[in-house]
Amino acid sequence: MGVKKAKSAERSFVLRLPEEHAAALEGLVKAGLAKSTNDLVVRIIASFLKDMKRKAEDAKR
Repeated sequence: MGVKKAKSAERSFVLRLPEEHAAALEGLVKAGLAKSTNDLVVRIIASFLKDMKRKAEDAKR
């Protein structure tokens, strides 16, 4: 049996997107970028927050 990855706490949100954004996300999922639209949105937000944190730290210097 493989090693289980610890799961962090989660919260649910309702997200309304313009149709073209939803279609673009679905296209990326179909291209194999992520296993689901939710997974892709979580990855996008994580990347965005990491970038914003880095920019905030750079601004302090």
